[in-house]
Amino acid sequence: MRKAAIYIRVSTQEQAMEGYSIGAQKDRLMSYCKAKDWLIHDIYIDGGVSGSSLDRPAIQKLISEIDKVNVVLVYKLDRLSRSQKDTLHLIEEVFLPANVDFVSMNESFDTGTSFGRAMIGILSVFAQLEREQIKERSLMGRIERAKDGLFHGGPFYPIGYDYEDGKLIVNEYEAMQVREIYDMYIGGAGDDKIAQTLQEKGYTNRYGSWKSNSSIRSVLGSDIYLGIIRYKGVVTENAHEPIITPEQFEEAQAIRERKRKIYKKVFESNSLLQGFLYCGNCGARYYVKRNRGDLRYYTCYSRGKTARHMIKDPNCKNKNWNVTKLDPIIEGEIKKLAFDKNYFEELLKKETASKRQPIQETEILEKKIDDLDRQINRLMDLYQKETMPLDIVSERIEKLYQEKKALSKQLSEVKEDASIDFDTEGIKAILSDIPMLWDIADMEQKRHIMRSLIDRIIINGEDIDIHWSFAPKK
Repeated sequence: MRKAAIYIRVSTQEQAMEGYSIGAQKDRLMSYCKAKDWLIHDIYIDGGVSGSSLDRPAIQKLISEIDKVNVVLVYKLDRLSRSQKDTLHLIEEVFLPANVDFVSMNESFDTGTSFGRAMIGILSVFAQLEREQIKERSLMGRIERAKDGLFHGGPFYPIGYDYEDGKLIVNEYEAMQVREIYDMYIGGAGDDKIAQTLQEKGYTNRYGSWKSNSSIRSVLGSDIYLGIIRYKGVVTENAHEPIITPEQFEEAQAIRERKRKIYKKVFESNSLLQGFLYCGNCGARYYVKRNRGDLRYYTCYSRGKTARHMIKDPNCKNKNWNVTKLDPIIEGEIKKLAFDKNYFEELLKKETASKRQPIQETEILEKKIDDLDRQINRLMDLYQKETMPLDIVSERIEKLYQEKKALSKQLSEVKEDASIDFDTEGIKAILSDIPMLWDIADMEQKRHIMRSLIDRIIINGEDIDIHWSFAPKK
């Protein structure tokens, strides 16, 4: 007797449509199996989800158990997927290699016949075409709205405005804050200072307080405050009431451009170790700071407090390192690695010994993933029995599935980290060139060599811990 897997999908918009509800699909498919004398292995249900991708709990469970069945049965082709690519992938890469036939009841064909396989491709094309037409019509509608001066962002509209019937209406309280942001920025205040001032004044907007510098940058970089709507190449002026003047906007953009050029220059040629140094006390990065005597020091961002968003612990007191003292130490370690073969071989032996898979962490993650699978299966059972409302079950399954995805990714990374094979021959080739190149290389050339050898450098007081890119992570 053939074992069948019944797959049912219903999107939120289709729940009320005749023939697409879970109960209706289930009854018809079970009757079909009975008529064919097929044993039902399991019923897989994705409720309230789109068929535009395979990122669905039930379809993923079906794929993982495909070797347990002989045939996959759906009510209609587009229940499996609305994407031609995904449909053909499932049939040609998942079902057929496992000797599993695919049957669509509504279209009356199966992949057990050559005609069925040909028709699958044809119907998939039309299902994909229908979806693309819907997307095109939606895009055209949005473009026409933009031409009419209507905002297309839905519930996420810019600070300074309210949203009514597609139009942006000035919110006077928030608009006052937007104007103050421009005034402060043009007056010389930076993002950090502006955010701090707004918080001290107790200003809020619909998204909360001004804790994030990205909100400040978003306000300063958007010409929507000039009354302009932009969408897919369409630019509509005088779409709504402006909050700032063109002169204010242009002056702010000029300041932003000057700062971008300065930052680019700083990060290109600041120092040898810029970007490699991390604080062993609080975890923040180190940057280069000049004192009054024009001496340069590597300083923890938490201690230097020059960039608020880079601070990890405002009470951090980790040591400042004179650039002229720390650079030679790191250069010395690199030269030692190049000249002393025993030193390099010793690090490689440690790396080889460290490649044993972290069993404990792996087992913990696998156990949690198995537990999530059991919870999903229990909810699916309730789903199939229709003992719990569709929206509640769908929401819970989605949360569990997203958690499982995150843990599965983490598990994959743990296993990958434990089995990385480093290009030791490539590293040796780089080291062989150092004696000849290092002393004549400029700053950027040295930093390029370092990026191939060093992952990061941890500073903890007087202790300097180099994490080599080919050595075990510490």
